[in-house]
Amino acid sequence: MRKIRTPNFIFLSQIFDLPLVHAGDNRKLGRVYDVIADISTQYPKINALVAGTGISKKYAYFPWSSVAEIREGEGVVIDAVDAPMGFPADLAENEISLRETLWDKQIVDIAGSKVVRVNDLHLLKDGIKLWLVHVDVGFKGLLRRLGWLGAYAKTIRWLFDYEMKDKFIPWKYVQPISAGDPDARKSLSLTVPQTKLAELHPADLADILADLGTEERLLIFNSFDLETAGEILQELPPKMRVMLVESIPVEKFAQIVIEMPIDEVVDLLDDLEPDTIQDLFAALPPEEVRQIKELRKHPERSAGGLMNDEFITAREGDTVGAVMKKIKSVADDVESIYYIYVVNDAGVPTGVATLKELLLATAKTPIGTIMRESVVRVPVDMHIKKVAQIFFKYNFVVVPVVDATDRIIGIITIKDALEAVFPEMNEETD
Repeated sequence: MRKIRTPNFIFLSQIFDLPLVHAGDNRKLGRVYDVIADISTQYPKINALVAGTGISKKYAYFPWSSVAEIREGEGVVIDAVDAPMGFPADLAENEISLRETLWDKQIVDIAGSKVVRVNDLHLLKDGIKLWLVHVDVGFKGLLRRLGWLGAYAKTIRWLFDYEMKDKFIPWKYVQPISAGDPDARKSLSLTVPQTKLAELHPADLADILADLGTEERLLIFNSFDLETAGEILQELPPKMRVMLVESIPVEKFAQIVIEMPIDEVVDLLDDLEPDTIQDLFAALPPEEVRQIKELRKHPERSAGGLMNDEFITAREGDTVGAVMKKIKSVADDVESIYYIYVVNDAGVPTGVATLKELLLATAKTPIGTIMRESVVRVPVDMHIKKVAQIFFKYNFVVVPVVDATDRIIGIITIKDALEAVFPEMNEETD
């Protein structure tokens, strides 16, 4: 199962009410009350903050350029030279106050029916630079704001063995209602139907990077862990992937490649210069290089050019319990575990079982007694259009690939087949 991480993010609730201190003498300037964002770009950039300056309830406006450091849980350091402006200030046409405009507001869908309330805002963090990327509409966000998240999550985990999840709406689907609307201060507009809302995913992270400038994109990409960087590379448009690869040290690129599915690596190398590929091979372990070169021998528009050589096999006499143990041991390295292929001594598939069928069987049941003996497979040299027809004909999720001796040598997922036959599908999501 793909592990999703969210590095280099901070929630707005973690900034609000933090002490504001002067970098020179640690003099307290107030507490963070609000931040100002520029919404002229797809992901608004934070360009100012507002601080409450005492019991008089006066507020001061500090340009974000005066922020020297964000100490999470401690305070915000200001390197302010000039006296701050008073607030409310005359904001630019594309600026909004996040507390006043978004905090606790309802999000409504395009038909006008209520969806959810904004409980927090999710910010992408690069040093001191911040961008608004997601609206948090989950119960977890509300608990975080109230300061109850730690205790509540711990209790739920102890009582029910349940891990609370964030629930985000990407900012690109949300927009403030026109200021001329009498309900503008009460609601936000959702630009897509509610059914299209999704939680944070590597594809969302890729969207964020795609909308940033070249320099900022590289800085943020370099801050992701290796596994997440590999997942994001798979979601980026080809030209952007090449740009990122050619901008990072080859040693780091090699580490990222090791975390990626082998078929995705082969696709990526097709777009790179020969010198870049040779440098990569020199930095990779020999076995990894051998696997990549073996897959690259096959024509790009053939089954061999699409397949991934990481899959799970078993023998007819293997028990379900033994097969499940094997699945758990290799699950992190295998792209798909939906099908388990039963093979003979020569590696020829003699049957297939689904993960569901294994889960429904007892641990001591031999897999040979529950497998289906008819295994639809495709030859390694089959054209990708014919491969796609196999998927549609049999409604498969994964199809095995065999060599000239009928030995299974790889698998193809329906996602890879569709992207190969209809490359415009991938371009439309870039």
